[in-house]
Amino acid sequence: MEFIDFHTHRETAEGVVTPRSFGIHPWRANAVEASDFDAFRASCGSRFAEAEIIGECGLDKVCAVPMDVQERVFRWQIDIAAWLRKPMVVHCVRAFNELMALRRQNGSGIWVVHGFTGSRQLARQLAQAGIWVSYGAALLDVRRTKVRESLSANDGPFLLETDDSPCGIEAVYRAAAEIRKTTVDELASTIKRNYSALV
Repeated sequence: MEFIDFHTHRETAEGVVTPRSFGIHPWRANAVEASDFDAFRASCGSRFAEAEIIGECGLDKVCAVPMDVQERVFRWQIDIAAWLRKPMVVHCVRAFNELMALRRQNGSGIWVVHGFTGSRQLARQLAQAGIWVSYGAALLDVRRTKVRESLSANDGPFLLETDDSPCGIEAVYRAAAEIRKTTVDELASTIKRNYSALV
C-alpha cells in the first residue's frame, strides 16, 4: 500500500509519496529582499518552477513579522502559483478570515491549509471558499475532539500529513481511518484520488 504524506519536514520513508514544494514561510517573509514582484519572481523562479506545490506560504498572526509584509509575500506566491498552475500548501494561524478574503480575490488553483486543527464549521467555510484542508498528528490525540469531529464530518477533499511530528504517516492514516469508521485501505484510496486531483 502506498501512503501519501502531503506535507512533512522529515525525510520521506520508503513507500511514502511526498510532493516537492518550495515557498517562503510567513515567519521568513521579512527576509525577502526583493522590493517588487518581478524581482521576487526572478530571484526564486527556478525553485518555484521545479516544485510540484508552492509553499508552505501564508499568514500567521502569532509571529513577529508584520502582517502587511506577510500578505505582500503571500500575494506574490499566489500569483506565481496561478501563473505556473500549481497548487499551494498554506500555513494559516488565526488569519482564516483574511485567507478566505484573499481566496475570493484570487480564485484559481487548489489551496490546502496544512496541519488543520480547526472545527468542522471552519473546515466547511474553507471548503465553501474552495480551500482544502490537510490533517496531521493532532488526530492521534483523543482529547483533540474538535479536529477529530472535523475530519469525521468532512465530506470534501482532504489530505493527511506528518508536518514536523515524529510520528509516521501510517499512524496518522490509522487514526483517520478509525475516526471516519473505514479501513486504512479505503482511506488510502480516497487520499490517492484527492492527491491525483491536486498534482
